[in-house]
Amino acid sequence: MDQTARALRVLTPYQAAQADALFETLFPAGQGTPGAVETGVTEYLDLTLEGHSADDLPRYQWFFAALEETAQAKYGHAFAEATIDERHDIVSLAEQGELSERLPAQDQRDFFGLVVAHLQEGLFADPVHGGNKDALGWKFLRHPGVWLENSAEENLSEEHVLKDRIKTLADALSEIPRDTEGHRLKQLGYENAVNPQLTDEVDVLLVGVGAMGGVSAQVFAEAGLSVVGLEAGPFRPLDEFLPDELEHAYYTRGGLGPKFQLETPRWREDTSEPETKPATFSLGRMVNGVGGSAGHYGSWLRRFHEWQFAPKSHYENLYGRNVLPEDCSLADWPVAYKDLEPYYTRLEHLIGIAGDGSNPFVTRSRALPLPPTRPFVLGQKFTDATRAAGLHPHPVPVGFTTEAYDGRRATGYSAWNNGLGSFLGDRWHPGLGPVPAAIATGRFELRTHSRVTRIITDETGAARGVEWIDPRGRVRTQYARAVVLSAYTYENLRLMFLSADAKHSDGLGNNSGQLGRHYMTKMFGHVDATFPDVNFNRHTGPAAQGVVLDDFLSKDFRSLEHGFLGGATLGAEQQALPLQIARETLPPSVPSWGPAYRDHLAKWPHQGVIRIQPDALPYASHRIDMDPLHRDRSGLGMPLVRVTYRLRENERKLAAWMAQRASGLLRDMGATETWEGPFFTGVGSSHDLGGARFGHDPAGSVLDENLAVHDTKNLYMYSGAAFPSCPGINPTLTIWAVVMRAAEHLARQLGGALQEGAAE
Repeated sequence: MDQTARALRVLTPYQAAQADALFETLFPAGQGTPGAVETGVTEYLDLTLEGHSADDLPRYQWFFAALEETAQAKYGHAFAEATIDERHDIVSLAEQGELSERLPAQDQRDFFGLVVAHLQEGLFADPVHGGNKDALGWKFLRHPGVWLENSAEENLSEEHVLKDRIKTLADALSEIPRDTEGHRLKQLGYENAVNPQLTDEVDVLLVGVGAMGGVSAQVFAEAGLSVVGLEAGPFRPLDEFLPDELEHAYYTRGGLGPKFQLETPRWREDTSEPETKPATFSLGRMVNGVGGSAGHYGSWLRRFHEWQFAPKSHYENLYGRNVLPEDCSLADWPVAYKDLEPYYTRLEHLIGIAGDGSNPFVTRSRALPLPPTRPFVLGQKFTDATRAAGLHPHPVPVGFTTEAYDGRRATGYSAWNNGLGSFLGDRWHPGLGPVPAAIATGRFELRTHSRVTRIITDETGAARGVEWIDPRGRVRTQYARAVVLSAYTYENLRLMFLSADAKHSDGLGNNSGQLGRHYMTKMFGHVDATFPDVNFNRHTGPAAQGVVLDDFLSKDFRSLEHGFLGGATLGAEQQALPLQIARETLPPSVPSWGPAYRDHLAKWPHQGVIRIQPDALPYASHRIDMDPLHRDRSGLGMPLVRVTYRLRENERKLAAWMAQRASGLLRDMGATETWEGPFFTGVGSSHDLGGARFGHDPAGSVLDENLAVHDTKNLYMYSGAAFPSCPGINPTLTIWAVVMRAAEHLARQLGGALQEGAAE
């Protein structure tokens, strides 16, 4: 290629030639198959090194120099002039961490992983990002791109589903309607933050108007209380949630969480490690904005089982008092299923949850309001095989409009769904109902782009309000009768630690030494399989379109007979987007680059998967605190959260048994080959629970049953941080139920006049 004719921004022509040779080695052209050079991977790298990955430019400069030095030493000529076999040998050295003695092997291996990630992005991200020229990467995959609707017939087609053309983000933009009301609320939230309208003291102050703050705002406002919500992110209109897998999906760049990106938690496996590293994530990163991460979740909204509210008693009744693993701190909940059942029911009808109520392990006082999602090939095969095995598969309950509901349109079953925003409003989050309803009362003031930095306490140690920074950078104060921390687990705990005062020297809520302890996170696993004669067409529907079974976490599942305590959800789901396809776990026989990798990707339509969502037991030494060395990059320089966590033997045994069971089911479904994904997939999971356990005894918990902080009057935390256990069931609906119950209790305490069933 004529390097002088290329419009390069960062790479020199010499470096571009090296990049061409490198990427073509990693993904070579085949018979009728474009390679990395033709697809524009080098152009993508050039653009991303100018922008998103600018910090990686020095490492690439080192890498190109090391490739050149090695090529000259081994073969006497430049890397770009080497034969394909010579380049393969040199790249293999890089993969193994043996390219140079001047850099630690692990650092070299880590960087090679980044190179492969950039290869995949250049091949399969939307063409707007500079690669995937003429959608050649999507043409290779036979993926139709950004289609916002799929038919029931396509979900069940026996042939691979293609469309009449490939659509890109540019095409989809014209199909997403403008959200006029959303833009009004976006402007309102900003203006309120710049020029607050409510008084210096209000009844309730919400720190975060995400998933939990959004729901509780409606409860408080409709009870007649004055409420301010401080939200670090914006109110996003639906048309600002874009089907852009690279930029917006929570498993790639996570562009919906700019604040979170600047304060990524640190992680170590145990306290003996002097240094930490950036946390990794099994599902994805947090959203900053109204509605929170419910704006990009898969919308699986499931109830916990009745026994799961007393897990310690359950296991001790089955196996004796000494059954828990060493260091395990499992505890019963201070609330029971019967306490939450009315709130589960109200939420299911507020949200519009779709499902058929056929899960035999859960009882409801009222049927779900919407019919379940449509059948799909993988789900049908999973259903048939598990029923034949005597198990109980059922469509997963989801906050997803299978029919028009509460002014929201019926879904088009787009695969551009989980991990991305709800740009059509077919996947519910609190910004689509509760927040506008709270604003409409005239008693809730939403302030966006507002960063809380400290909780203010008085001379008695009671919470009185917060310090916050408005969109213009001004430090301000807001006082309230009740301060509610309703951000995500990490930020709630950080504010508690950073607000230490004379009455709470180690942080608010920490006088008994419990703050940050008993942290839990999900280790989502999976087993993949090949079905040579089956087209699954997982690109024709969202992950909300799923079938799951609860048999392996029911009260009748005797886990200890298999060598561990706990259980897991097994499920089959739709959604296959280009980068998801490129990054799915590979069989042991397939390398992560080269012709074999390329040829394996072409077979993705014939690959099925069973996802595994396991229980995670709490351990006393798993905790969150403040990292003493690292600070965020926001300009405020606040200490980062530090997570101390490692995968224990009990959870390894659980994962191994479930993977073996999933492999057997896939074989029953007709698979000819199966392979397991990793058991440990990231210390952050979007299901990050514990750290501020609720309970009756202040000596062993941070919060009471109504989510009030034991040792700090007027302070509350509405968060999954309260959970004493982490069942292998999606927790969001249960967090909402606990929070709605607590919000109504607080509203009554503050003298609010609750409207019975107001949230229905």
